Amino acid sequence: MNATALNKKHQSRAFLWAAPRTISTAFFRAMMNKQDIKVLLEPFSRAYYFSSERVSSRYRNEPTQDNCTFKDIKALCEKEYPGYSSIFVKDMAYYLVGRLQHADYIPEGYRHTFLIRNPQKSVYSLYKMSLNKELTGWDHFDASEVGFKELVQVYNLVTEELGQQAIIVDADDLLKYPDSLLKQYCEKVGMEYEESMLNWEQTAQNMNVFEDWMPWFEGVLTSTTFQPSATKPKSPNIMPDLPKHVRQAIDDNMPSYNKLYRLRIKPQVNSSLAVGQ
Repeated sequence: MNATALNKKHQSRAFLWAAPRTISTAFFRAMMNKQDIKVLLEPFSRAYYFSSERVSSRYRNEPTQDNCTFKDIKALCEKEYPGYSSIFVKDMAYYLVGRLQHADYIPEGYRHTFLIRNPQKSVYSLYKMSLNKELTGWDHFDASEVGFKELVQVYNLVTEELGQQAIIVDADDLLKYPDSLLKQYCEKVGMEYEESMLNWEQTAQNMNVFEDWMPWFEGVLTSTTFQPSATKPKSPNIMPDLPKHVRQAIDDNMPSYNKLYRLRIKPQVNSSLAVGQ
């Protein structure tokens, strides 16, 4: 066995597929606090928004970027990262829309995992952020960026073509029982759980990883642990002031969310106190 193969053999790699506004950046911050870990933050966003193959028209007035086609990004994820015991990537499934008929674009060598959140909360939050032009630079909501249908497509590829058992975490469970969920997650992906994952006051990682999408991440970067989102519906029901097309996006994505929710890791409540108790 050569040195390259030996390195990968003893290096745990986990890929977290998410939809927007699912507390995925808080999850990413927790993983950043592990020792001896290399992290990649939404690398496929460059292909989706800025490459010569870009799908979205949000940044159509900006020049395309080099070396970031979808295959380029797949290769980036699969490359050697010597000197680390773990590699963790967080990305959005919808970036691969139209490329999920087969697993050709799913990075190899990873344990693929999923983070979900009730669309009544995630879509509501995405809608509000998408209209906050001063903060995000966006001025409209695009239902193609909600992402739960693509999450199910990735789940199908991971379980059927790659033969992996899906690891699914629900955001509400994570916010309430972070200790239990992160312990189970780390065990299932072959990484060591560390208490530092629950507190982000200090991190050894270079925070420049957030630079490209900083306005979207300001909330979690000013927090120190998992906490309820400041942006949430006023009631458990769909907000009555949401436009029809946003309510439709919620309805369209609920079946995909429900499918994954039934398969989620459940909190081991007897071994972990809920946050706030």
